Amino acid sequence: MYTSMKDEVKHIATISLGIMGAGFAATLPLEPSTMKILLQGGFEAGVVGGLADWFAVTALFRHPLGIPIPHTALLPNNREKITKALVSTVENQLLSKETISMRLQQIQFLKRGLELAEKNFHNEALQQGLVHLSRQAIQAVDLENLVPVIAKEIDKAIQGVDTSRLLRTIVERITAHNYDEKAFDFILDKVDAWAAKEETQLQLGAMALKAFEGLQTNGFMQFAVNAFIGMVNEEKLGSILQNFILSYTEQLRTLDHPRRESMLQAIRSELQKLEYNPTLLAELEAWKAQLPAFFAIEDKLVQLMQRLRKQAEEFVERPDFIPVHVIPLLTKLVDSIKENPETVQRGEAWIQQRIIGYLEQNHSKIGQLVQENLDKLDNETLIEMMEDKIGGDIQWIRVNGAICGFFIGLALAGIKLLF
Repeated sequence: MYTSMKDEVKHIATISLGIMGAGFAATLPLEPSTMKILLQGGFEAGVVGGLADWFAVTALFRHPLGIPIPHTALLPNNREKITKALVSTVENQLLSKETISMRLQQIQFLKRGLELAEKNFHNEALQQGLVHLSRQAIQAVDLENLVPVIAKEIDKAIQGVDTSRLLRTIVERITAHNYDEKAFDFILDKVDAWAAKEETQLQLGAMALKAFEGLQTNGFMQFAVNAFIGMVNEEKLGSILQNFILSYTEQLRTLDHPRRESMLQAIRSELQKLEYNPTLLAELEAWKAQLPAFFAIEDKLVQLMQRLRKQAEEFVERPDFIPVHVIPLLTKLVDSIKENPETVQRGEAWIQQRIIGYLEQNHSKIGQLVQENLDKLDNETLIEMMEDKIGGDIQWIRVNGAICGFFIGLALAGIKLLF
């Protein structure tokens, strides 16, 4: 459309020049008169003005009539100068660092971004995009590289545990919750249950009788032992020992009994010594070092992470994931930012600093881009492009030159007649 308009103006300019030439030719056979002098002067000046402006307009782009007249085809012959001037103008004036920076500082990027986000939170396309991004983020987790890192950190945490302090903490919790007494009573219950059995009585009697029979003494002591063995049997000895055990455990079970308190005190004393036991500590350290391999931590972590990934993928695919979980979270985040002017101000400053910093680093690329795009065009294409853009306006110079020449010619002819 623009090209046809340019051709139309060019056609008008040619017609105007033709009119001036035809008018001049028409005045030649006329009889001398004031009108002839005026018209002839006007048309003559119109022809000169039209031809001069045609020459000037044509000389901008090419050699008039193909004749290499000096100082014509100005644009092709001065392309390098024009290109440099254009690049310099764009880079240093039209799109200078200062101009762009000043304009960027007037834009509230964070505020506009937050407003845009709020308007589009319920946009279906945006929600689908969030689901896709969430799924991609989950799938992008590299378990092969992540699991060894986590396993290494777990191992480091295990090895970093202070074994002595751990034992002390365990002992403190045992005594604080009376686990030592409960364990002691549990053992007494088991001893009572064992001692109360009939077979236990027989076993104890047999063991005691065998022990007496094995005694090797001399004189009266041997006589006394033999006399005692003759008076008792396995059942009696077993009953005596059984009653003794049950009586003793009953004393140990009785609260505040001296024997019970003494036994518990001894147990607690031994427990408190555990954190200083070098053998136990060395064994625990060795066991601690074997824990990761013993529990196959890496394999367990891989299985755990795979399950979590699958569950996460299923979770983000749920219809309520975005509306129920993501949108309220994003809304709350946006509101918290907007309600804090200091945060907004810092955010705006940070964004502008990043953009301006990027601009300063890459500003020269604006001129390079213009230069590269111009270099891609040959002279003919460049001239054709410029004629398409400004050719129509330039052709009006020819029309104006012919018309102005005509009126100037009339004025000059009139002055000649007056003098």
